[in-house]
Amino acid sequence: MYVGGTIRLRVCWYPLDQAYEPVTIQASNFRARAIRLMTNLIKRVLSIPWLAEGAALTLGAAYLFQAVRYAHLTGSVLDEGAYLFKGYLFASGRYVPFQDYGPWTNHMPFSFLIPGAIQVLLGPGLRTGRYFAVAIGVLMLVGVWLVSRRVGGRWWAVFAVAALALNPALLQYYSIGVSQGLTACMLTWTMALTLGKDRAMWQLGLGAALAGLTVMTRENMLPLLPLLVLYIFWQHGWRAGLLAVLAGGATLAGGHALFWPRILRIWAGWLPRNLTPFLNAVRARGGGAEVWDPNPPSGSRLLSLTTGLRLNFVALVGLIGFSLLGLFRRLWKSAFNWRDVVFLSILLWTLALAHAWASLGLDYCVYCFSGYLAFFYPLGVILVILVNRGLASSLRRSYTWLASGVILLVSTLVGFGAFKTAGKALLELPLPRVKEGQVLGGSAPLWALLQGVFGLEYDPASRLVSTLAGAAFGVLFLLAMWGLSRSRLVRPSYQRGFGFLALNAFIICGLMLSPTALMASAELNPDCRNDFIASYEAVGRYLAEVIPAGARIYWNGGLSVVPLLYVPGVEIYPPQINDGYSYRVGGDADQLFRSGRWNDELRDRWMNEADFIILEEWRYHQGWKRFLESGQFDELARSPAVDVCSKGTALRIFRRKSN
Repeated sequence: MYVGGTIRLRVCWYPLDQAYEPVTIQASNFRARAIRLMTNLIKRVLSIPWLAEGAALTLGAAYLFQAVRYAHLTGSVLDEGAYLFKGYLFASGRYVPFQDYGPWTNHMPFSFLIPGAIQVLLGPGLRTGRYFAVAIGVLMLVGVWLVSRRVGGRWWAVFAVAALALNPALLQYYSIGVSQGLTACMLTWTMALTLGKDRAMWQLGLGAALAGLTVMTRENMLPLLPLLVLYIFWQHGWRAGLLAVLAGGATLAGGHALFWPRILRIWAGWLPRNLTPFLNAVRARGGGAEVWDPNPPSGSRLLSLTTGLRLNFVALVGLIGFSLLGLFRRLWKSAFNWRDVVFLSILLWTLALAHAWASLGLDYCVYCFSGYLAFFYPLGVILVILVNRGLASSLRRSYTWLASGVILLVSTLVGFGAFKTAGKALLELPLPRVKEGQVLGGSAPLWALLQGVFGLEYDPASRLVSTLAGAAFGVLFLLAMWGLSRSRLVRPSYQRGFGFLALNAFIICGLMLSPTALMASAELNPDCRNDFIASYEAVGRYLAEVIPAGARIYWNGGLSVVPLLYVPGVEIYPPQINDGYSYRVGGDADQLFRSGRWNDELRDRWMNEADFIILEEWRYHQGWKRFLESGQFDELARSPAVDVCSKGTALRIFRRKSN
């Protein structure tokens, strides 16, 4: 009982009829003891042996379950078909990378050869490619847990695993046969081998070699090796730095030597002609105008930026909010902590800005920004952990303003990017009907009010209300954090300042919202679930039954050539693997074919010499009808549908009549 500032407690023990004298405790002391009791209880729970490891294992199992699910439920895309089919052709010896008149080797060779070698070993097909991607994702998760546990401790390692396991957008990228998961795994293990104290020389050398292999897998990872070598010199000394130069340089040079000089085509495509005339001999020739000219609409770049922010929230907010702290050595517990943060911040900013330029700055693939960030997302998670564990002193008030600005800006941008979900839901909110200042009966959606008063169309209205809702969330979040920071529960135990506390809470909030429609992509059809692995295998089995080995195939059966993996020994026209992305209008046919492209002349030639022409149902138009019904072809029974949830995805197969 509370009496005059004093708490009087009558404590009874078993048996119940025995009572002791009242215990008198001052209220202020009681609060302090309660807080200490709660803090000690939390510490005891968190220190239970294997509790953190059990939580990480549970999250890892959730990651695996979701990855297998997405491997079956996600449709195949052009890039996946190209990596798997070209990789199998290369690894099985049918072609070699950069071969004249072969497949267009538009990325570094190991991005094709690694999945190709797995298919040679285990059998070609989508199941092999995707299960390999799932296995690589789990290996990446182990690497993330390992490096996070070393630099941050047991519970920060749980946070790192959660940052991947709770993000369905990333899981979709890492569960199909594209290069994001493979590259992210290599990057993660490079960090696991080289970041932090007490790295053995063999680990540093192996990490540098793995960095060189990463560049040989994806050319967009080129900044990794030089920045890693500089970091090793700075962090681990000149002996380790020289070893890194030798190991990384040998891997990179050896990989280039295997495919010299045609591998220079990769770099020639990115370097200005006037500065690199010595590369003209390996540059693609043939001329012609590209068919792929997306001409993105107004606002598409901003939408792509906000989508990338939503789907890669933890890494990007951590990079934007924490990397600036690396400019001040005095803030860090040790030089080792500081150097780790500086290196990772520079590497992440270099990669993020380069990929932002390649997507948002150019017209070729504006909406690829989010997918590009998936190449190095785990590094952003590791940066968040390094900053939290390595920061020593409290931060000035100026950082509070910076962190608050980041929270407001990011929440507003997330609101804009979520207009298809949040905006739509807000527009459907029922409001009282009002006319001439009087409340009428019934209700009307917010959309009707905005249309009637402001004349807004539905799409701009959804963008507006969603953006305003995001900004309002940021303001309310900051107010709530300010109130929490003033409470006795937080203030005595958190000394790094309001800005740091708020930014960490904001990251945790975004992490918890990652599986929701607000933050996650909604690419899977909620009304239909198609097992794409099973459907592609069914289509492939049918093609193998009706198409003999050695037959020449003209492919117009969809962006992904995955069905052809199941037809052994067929001959295809390699430039068609990349569909319209390698197609040119006009130009020199022979030179284009030599470099893996094609044009209308080659199209007509191949149509007239192919033994089989395969078309996706919806692609069958009047022009094809005139050609295929001219008496030269017999149509066979159509294949099963690739996607039972979409019309027109079965394959129509036309066989040339024998003379």
